[in-house]
Amino acid sequence: MAVDGGVWRVATFARLLVLCTLALALDAAGKPLSIPPSQFWDGNDGPWSTFRVEVGNPSQQIRLLPAHDQSSTWTIISEACGANDSECTDSRGRIFERDKSSTWDQFGTYNTNPVLEERVGLKAPGLFGWDDLTLGWVGDNMPTLKNQSIVGITSKDFWVGSLAVNPRPVNFTDYNNPIPSLMDNLFTKTNGPIPSLSWSYTAGAYNMAPKVLGNLVLGGYDTTRFQPNSISFPFGQDISFDFQVAVQSITTSLNSESLLNSEDKIIAYISTMVADIWLPTSVCQKFEKAFGLIWDSKAELYLLDSSLHQTLLERDPSVRFTVGPETSGAAVAINMPYWSLYHTAKLDPTNSSSDRLYFPIKRAANDSQYVLGRTFLQNAHLSVDYHRQVFNLSQALYPSSSTEQNIVAVVPPPKQSSPGAGNGDNDGSEAGSTSSGSLNAGVIAGIAVGVAVVVGVLALTAFMMYRRRKKAANMDKSVGSDIQMLTPSGGDPFKAEMGDGLVNEVAGGMGPELNGDGRCSNEAGGNTNHIHELSGQGQKLAEAEGNTHHIHEMAGQKPDEAGAIARRIHELPGEH
Repeated sequence: MAVDGGVWRVATFARLLVLCTLALALDAAGKPLSIPPSQFWDGNDGPWSTFRVEVGNPSQQIRLLPAHDQSSTWTIISEACGANDSECTDSRGRIFERDKSSTWDQFGTYNTNPVLEERVGLKAPGLFGWDDLTLGWVGDNMPTLKNQSIVGITSKDFWVGSLAVNPRPVNFTDYNNPIPSLMDNLFTKTNGPIPSLSWSYTAGAYNMAPKVLGNLVLGGYDTTRFQPNSISFPFGQDISFDFQVAVQSITTSLNSESLLNSEDKIIAYISTMVADIWLPTSVCQKFEKAFGLIWDSKAELYLLDSSLHQTLLERDPSVRFTVGPETSGAAVAINMPYWSLYHTAKLDPTNSSSDRLYFPIKRAANDSQYVLGRTFLQNAHLSVDYHRQVFNLSQALYPSSSTEQNIVAVVPPPKQSSPGAGNGDNDGSEAGSTSSGSLNAGVIAGIAVGVAVVVGVLALTAFMMYRRRKKAANMDKSVGSDIQMLTPSGGDPFKAEMGDGLVNEVAGGMGPELNGDGRCSNEAGGNTNHIHELSGQGQKLAEAEGNTHHIHEMAGQKPDEAGAIARRIHELPGEH
């Protein structure tokens, strides 16, 4: 039992050490980063829940939205706002003053090339350069990355800057010299990488009571923010339009009529950089009829007057979008209550009295403009996996502020070449040489250390168990040999149980050892063989009759030690 107990303790220790080692290996593999929301609501078409980022050295705090199709982070620069225009500065999520950063390295002016957004008339030439970028603000304990691609913009089409979450590299002049993106740099970091080229986002809910902030996780997702489903959407073939969905139906609780004709099933594209939902004119007209909307051609918006808005608040209508990978078959239903269908438009950013409520759908001129923007992402949770070239859409949830996040890492598959590469105009080389689906350096190092320690622990455990078992076997062999010496061969009258031979237990009234005077008590009957123990003085008492062999027990330990320490057994000489 002692040996087994020791082995059990060693095995338990080994298991604990293995678990600790594996935990360290997983830690080396990287952890998802939940980007802290800024607690502010920014923009001229929302407002929207933004996220905390710092740029430059010394660092400058700014607030950004995620950019699904950008590899460079966009910042609003000083030229975008007039001198001392604090309202402009604040409503645009703060500005980046590059002249105050000692690490700013300007490269030149280029088109930011937001392909999908340009289709709906949004453009933003940018001033490109390199500078330090920190995820989160001071006290958030988030990573800082040096020499990241930063773009300064002044365009009013994009009122708030954007954090680059597309892992494809930056290409200024040609595809032969790609520059790693922010996501790629996070994935290949030696210390504290993200586990994969993946991210998840939901826009939050400004009009809910209480408000619910947005959620952005790099390298994983937060299970408290969506209802899971098993529908996977493959990336679009054109890498400029990764998040392509088939809109199978659009319905509203206001009537039983479908807002999308069965023959008008459309292919739309999800964008985190566009605020509104762009739909065919025929669909918009059905919305007009169901909700009482009026198109304002000057503002190019469906403006809501106070009376209509109050009526809709009381009726509390909802809209349901059913979307899937194909125009029929498996699909996900995204329900949009009325609170997600009215926003505030700043028609004149310099005059707050010009703010107007509007219904966030717009008329698309053609099928290239069908876009599901951030309005849709208030109620839909988007999670993206560039290694597997798939994304998921789920109904968004709005947990209370007291609910703890449950962040789950997305890990890449064992083998994958050039994640993020599509089959469009740009070949797979654009994905960059550093962004492979294989495990990053931190993962490999962590696993190598973990395996080495596990092997060492298992080898040590096996060796210790072998030594203990060998020792136990030797002890058993020694004890067995002594017992055999005490057992006469052939016609044994001594049996372990009561029978023809002598009883091996002492009667209840007799002590197990001789009295101090050395007198022995013989049992009557049976044969004449008698077994005696020596007295405490070591006097030898022979058997009365029988053969000439004499069996004796040597004196034991002191009385207070009797039973605590096992007595040794000796065989006396056979002849006298």
